[in-house]
Amino acid sequence: MRLKMFIFYVLILAGFSCRKSNYIPPVYPLPPDSLMSWNVISTLSGKDLSDIWFTSASRGFTLGDKIYQTMDGGLTWNAIPNTPTMSNFINLFFVNSQTGFAQGFSQLAATVDGGNTWAVKTLPTDSAFTIFFINPLEGVYGDEGRNGGLRKTTDGGNSWATTFSDPDTSTGFYPFFLTSDTGFVATGSGNFASTSDGGQTWQSRTGILPVSQYYQSYNQLYFQDEKHGFYACQSGIMKTIDGGQSWQNVLMDSVDGIYSNVINVVKFVDVNTGYYKGETAIYKTSDGGQTWSLNCKVGSDDLIGMYFFDIHNGWACTSKGRILRIQQ
Repeated sequence: MRLKMFIFYVLILAGFSCRKSNYIPPVYPLPPDSLMSWNVISTLSGKDLSDIWFTSASRGFTLGDKIYQTMDGGLTWNAIPNTPTMSNFINLFFVNSQTGFAQGFSQLAATVDGGNTWAVKTLPTDSAFTIFFINPLEGVYGDEGRNGGLRKTTDGGNSWATTFSDPDTSTGFYPFFLTSDTGFVATGSGNFASTSDGGQTWQSRTGILPVSQYYQSYNQLYFQDEKHGFYACQSGIMKTIDGGQSWQNVLMDSVDGIYSNVINVVKFVDVNTGYYKGETAIYKTSDGGQTWSLNCKVGSDDLIGMYFFDIHNGWACTSKGRILRIQQ
């Protein structure tokens, strides 16, 4: 099994004995797929996929044991020649159609030619877990190591320095930047911080967000502007309209159960339309995140990555190599 999911589920099983009383575990056996507007368009047989990203409506990439690409919207996939083994790589991130990154726990692969070739760089850690690039040179990753923190590069990943440390013992760093100066980070310990000078200084609020119930839960932070943002976490979707000073839970995942999701992804395609992906379900909002409705449910494996190129084209990948697509 893919390392990311293996770590997640080993730790979840270990945590059952001390879980909160309102934890609702998934019901097994899982029900059949209820894909609704989504369709399975291809399967990479035997591949545990960890992320998916598209740079156009036709060209996309996914991570398995290698970097795979499609040129026909996800119908067919081929491993990119001369790329290294990617079994420990978990995240994709493109800043434009030419420059992108694949992040592993201890390595960073970079492309500057649209994904045709990739060069691998060593990260100064073996516990990188999240990544966000602002432009081809500036980016950050969340370090889950013993002296963890948010690390920043200004030279495309050649060198890194700590830009933010959590005052508590954090179980995750989830960043989002609007510009080189304006950025935000949520932590697994329930803290939130913002910067207006590129990370030189941070304004922090402690204990304002839900605490991650499991070590190395993969959460995502997303801001539409300096005031309006969303945080996908094990409690569902948190929303702020005041730059993170206060948060409201606008989606409590009733399908997968409270605190059951360890891979939480949120994407917005415009100011009103957004999607949240939990372990086995995708939800959609059409009113800026105030209300959410079930958009897709899988029962035979787990949803891992999700990406939307625009309002008309979205994809998701699963732990058993399936590629799902929605076209509107």
